[in-house]
Amino acid sequence: MAIEIENERAVNTKSYQEALDLAEANKHQEALECIQKHLAVSPNDPEILNDTGAILYCLNRSDEAIEHFLKAKELQPDSAEIIWNLSETYLATENAHEAMKLFDDMERIGILNCEVLNRTAEKLIDNGNLSEASTVLNKSLQLLPNQPLLDPILEVLRSKIAKNKI
Repeated sequence: MAIEIENERAVNTKSYQEALDLAEANKHQEALECIQKHLAVSPNDPEILNDTGAILYCLNRSDEAIEHFLKAKELQPDSAEIIWNLSETYLATENAHEAMKLFDDMERIGILNCEVLNRTAEKLIDNGNLSEASTVLNKSLQLLPNQPLLDPILEVLRSKIAKNKI
């Protein structure tokens, strides 16, 4: 009985690695089919959920990817990889507000950086959320004060925000 269980684990591990290898080879549809078998057996495994989300993201199925990342985050709330993937997917789907909700977690676990803040601000600007963009860019400057490109952007934002208040 113990040998059968060990053999089953070895087969599952090999099959799971095959799914990851297929994803690495940009064979995302095949990888998804392979990894979904693991998800059916282990629907509450945060690693499998995260990897499934990443594959779905690569297939431009971002809404499904977000569902998997959210479930993975619920099961493993301090995973830098899961939170990062969720943030990236939110930004890719123009959902800067949801990405912003992850900033506290990202900062707490040490993965919040200027690059993600600046890209979030860019999405906010594109959607006309100038005040929020300004707040995010100021946070970026707190993390890394020497970003000369941000000063003129912030000046323009301040000017536009002031005009909108008139």
